[in-house]
Amino acid sequence: MNSVLIGTNLIAALFIIVIVIGLYEVPKEALRATRYFRYCMWMVLAGLIVECCICAMDGKPALSFPLTFLNYAEYVLIDLITIVYSYYVNYLIEEDQRAFTKKQAYVITAVLGFDICFLTVGTITGKLFTISEGYFIEGPWYSLAGTLCSMCFFAMCILYVFKYRSFRIRSRLFVVLIVAVPMAATVIRFMDSNERFGFLGAAISMNVVYVIIESKLIAEAVANAKMYNEMSENDMLTGLKNRRGYQLVIDGCSDEEWVGVAFVDVNSLKAVNDNQGHEAGDKLIIKVADILKKSLPEGSVCRISGDEFVCIFRSRQKDDFDEKMKILEAVLKEDEWIASFGYAAGAGKDIYDVIRSAEQMMYTDKERYYKETGKDRRR
Repeated sequence: MNSVLIGTNLIAALFIIVIVIGLYEVPKEALRATRYFRYCMWMVLAGLIVECCICAMDGKPALSFPLTFLNYAEYVLIDLITIVYSYYVNYLIEEDQRAFTKKQAYVITAVLGFDICFLTVGTITGKLFTISEGYFIEGPWYSLAGTLCSMCFFAMCILYVFKYRSFRIRSRLFVVLIVAVPMAATVIRFMDSNERFGFLGAAISMNVVYVIIESKLIAEAVANAKMYNEMSENDMLTGLKNRRGYQLVIDGCSDEEWVGVAFVDVNSLKAVNDNQGHEAGDKLIIKVADILKKSLPEGSVCRISGDEFVCIFRSRQKDDFDEKMKILEAVLKEDEWIASFGYAAGAGKDIYDVIRSAEQMMYTDKERYYKETGKDRRR
């Protein structure tokens, strides 16, 4: 029997290890969202290992002291898992309904803190259990062990049943699975007075919770992280890459590859803002952005400041670069010289020099714009 239990626990432990490793391979936002669940999984894993050790040492008189400690640790771990799980439940529930679950978590912590003291005293005095000739012998307090923990657990099950919609669960079937699996494991454990081991049931219960709740929570956190990341890299007005996205494009260029840069600056944006309002200025910026997106689909177009745009081309877009730049220059000038423009090319290791060269060419074009149009650059 012991060898079967050891083998079963080891298989369950492997599943727990795989899930825990996966929980650390998520974005920071999801990592924070899974912390209480991870704590529970680590403690279940510890419980499975403790049970394996107890089974392996059972019946060996020379190991009475470690057997005593491991049996005590098993009881304490069950209480600790229930405490941490109560905080996990509190975290899962919608924020505006957490007041009750937080109080419940505090009460469970206090009750099971008392239970741990009870287990400690019972183990030291031998009233909970003793180890004789390497075997577990029940003490007069044994029937009380696990009672408080079970009561706290059932209190959380009741919360699941009545507040299931607040746990990101939309089906009562899922609630039945979440509640029924651990309850069945608890009932089976208490049906046999000789059965002390319960971490296999805890492992199955945690796997059920992972499949139904935690995986969904992780998926939501990953989706949110992706959305926030995209928002942080993209300009809200034009949809182009912003300054951060621009820096990421630069950082992605290798030293040896060819890079081409187009530098564009909107003409007379200040005059439009002053005379027609900022809404008209935004429309002008959007218009230039649309021209660049349409004219330079192969490059990475970035809005690096209010009226400045940079488009970076890499080796795969090297062909016909000069021709594309001449076409873009013609498009900008045909549209009432809507923006000044410059370009340059070089090696990736010199990308900042390439950008400066393109910018300098743009300023030369800007001088020509003011000179030929007769407009005041200050207006």
